[in-house]
Amino acid sequence: MRVPALRLPAWRPSFDWADGLGSRSTILYALYTLVLFCVFLFANFPHKILVQRVLHSMQVPGLRLDVGDVRFAWWRGFELQHVLVAPSDPSLPAFFESPSLYVRPALSDLVRARVQSVALSGSLYGGTFDGSLNGGEVNRVSFTFDGVQLNRYPMFASWLQGGQLDGKLSGAISVETHGTDIADVRAAGDVQLDGASVTDAKFNQFPIPPLHFKTAGARFDLQGGRLDIQELKADGKEITLDASGQVALRTPLTDSVLNLKVALAPGPESPDDIKTLLSAVIPPPAKGAKADAPRTLSGTLAKPRLR
Repeated sequence: MRVPALRLPAWRPSFDWADGLGSRSTILYALYTLVLFCVFLFANFPHKILVQRVLHSMQVPGLRLDVGDVRFAWWRGFELQHVLVAPSDPSLPAFFESPSLYVRPALSDLVRARVQSVALSGSLYGGTFDGSLNGGEVNRVSFTFDGVQLNRYPMFASWLQGGQLDGKLSGAISVETHGTDIADVRAAGDVQLDGASVTDAKFNQFPIPPLHFKTAGARFDLQGGRLDIQELKADGKEITLDASGQVALRTPLTDSVLNLKVALAPGPESPDDIKTLLSAVIPPPAKGAKADAPRTLSGTLAKPRLR
């Protein structure tokens, strides 16, 4: 008995399905899928864990860096919520607080996988600020701020020994560092203060009378451990101030040496106690000098002398 032979058809793979891979509709669909994948990847990426690792690597002795939450903010970069920079001692006031801080790395750095420059923006004590950070061999920081309310900055209360400082601060500051030595720091700034007032303040336990200033402004430059105050003016109701000169910075800061020319005078609404205080503080003019001639402020920040 013979078994009939079976002939199976030869299998020939077909690549007809690949003819449409190069079509425009297929390419557009692939790009659409890739874009959706990237969007959902960024939206669901654990940004907070990444930021916490970066902050942990940036820990400075005696300093505490905290971020409440992190979210991807699309074209604005990353939003860091409830940012806090404070001393390690929780009883001391914070150096910096912001309810919302936007951080946007530079695209060129992302391509190289080395983030050395970022753009910053956000809210700061009732005002707004914008800035940039650039790292590398030379670190550069520049900020512009507008409408910052000084009464919301907690450290002023400790500096004024429980006093109150009001006003809105605006201006620009840039800082450049080449190392860790203060002599290697370069900085420049131009700041303006509107509607400023000082109340219930003390200096070395000596009470400061209430002062109100319509405007105040300063321009300064820091280089080689020397602060050059190009202009410091204050137009107040009780006191007017015009000063310029240099401050040689020392460590600790209270030992910094002063060399300033200061012109102090009663304001248009100066009360009698302010006039009496100024006459006691301001030494008499040198022989032949005008009564309103600038005086020299020397000594240190801890022990200034006006002569």
